Amino acid sequence: MDFIEIAVKNIDGEAAETISELFNRYGHGGAVVDTYPPNFDRLTVRTVISADDPDVLGQIKAMLALIGQALPNGLPEPQTQLIGESDWAESWKEHFHVVRLGQHLVIKPSWREYQPEPPDIVLEIDPGMAFGSGLHPTTQLCLEILEQLPLQGQSLFDVGTGSGILAIAAAKLGATPIRAVDIDDIAVRVTRENFAINRLTGALEVAVGSASETGGQKWQVVVANILAQTLVELMNDLVEAMAPAGNLILSGIIVEHEGIVLTALESYHLKVIQRRMIEDWVALVAGR
Repeated sequence: MDFIEIAVKNIDGEAAETISELFNRYGHGGAVVDTYPPNFDRLTVRTVISADDPDVLGQIKAMLALIGQALPNGLPEPQTQLIGESDWAESWKEHFHVVRLGQHLVIKPSWREYQPEPPDIVLEIDPGMAFGSGLHPTTQLCLEILEQLPLQGQSLFDVGTGSGILAIAAAKLGATPIRAVDIDDIAVRVTRENFAINRLTGALEVAVGSASETGGQKWQVVVANILAQTLVELMNDLVEAMAPAGNLILSGIIVEHEGIVLTALESYHLKVIQRRMIEDWVALVAGR
């Protein structure tokens, strides 16, 4: 099948969040957010749609025009190109390199060579057509939080797992059991493949679903790296998934929308115990 790639380039975090919501709704495999050092504050959001459905392209362009009118700085013209599925999956690999985060975490794209040294914790990732390369500030924030939590023997529920990068990091930091869910079946397939690449077996489970698909248990750590409005919509299910003394890690929050997340947390009597920020992205750790 041929696809049309749609890309909106060189935008700020507020625009990227809004466009990601649009692309997650209409795109094949959702939105992919690219950001390259050293300019982590400038982003590119991409998706693909079937080339056999030109009406969807027209709808997306019309909605992008409305979004551009609403944003203070407008939007650049979206760029489109016809590509094959294999080209989409492969073309952007050239932008991803080995990245060190936190004290010991190393993100290694599966196609790159890297010789680890003690005490490196290597996360080998092939994002495929799923969000979650580790380069985006929202993912970096989650990884830094996970590295600092006492995860050994803690159960963890990863909502909106994307490529599975957070679940993989948690497993290598000692968390068990782990359940990862995503509403996108492509993300679930990519996560399973990344579990295999990292030779992770045992108490790791991945399934199509959202925050209500808890696997019938309460979790000591619940992590959701999505978008602020979606976090608010899922808050009841996220809180229900938490063990009584559990921690809730929320990321994907642009600073302008932090207030609605804080209000939602307060309505469930949850207290923010940690706040981290990179550029204009915020991650919160909350508990009872």
